Amino acid sequence: MAPYLKHGHKAIASINSPMQCMMKEICAQCLQQHKDPITGEETVVFSCFNQDQQMDHVDFANLRTRLSQNGVQEKLTKQWIDRCLRQIGARDELVVS
Repeated sequence: MAPYLKHGHKAIASINSPMQCMMKEICAQCLQQHKDPITGEETVVFSCFNQDQQMDHVDFANLRTRLSQNGVQEKLTKQWIDRCLRQIGARDELVVS
């Protein structure tokens, strides 16, 4: 995207946390790795405490891995909620053919 941006731009992104925790910087599920594009220095940021981060520093491979760490639990929770809603009649029964 370099041709479309001014040299020296600062791009900020809101980097998600797996949860909105009330105890900032405690569980470490939201740790986000950063790498300075000029010096190469690597640091770690708690995303629950600081969601707005410089895009040039964010390690997006690390972000993808971190955000998928709870994938199985999220899918199971979705199925459990769906089952409960069907049992109380708040959602139609699933018809399998």
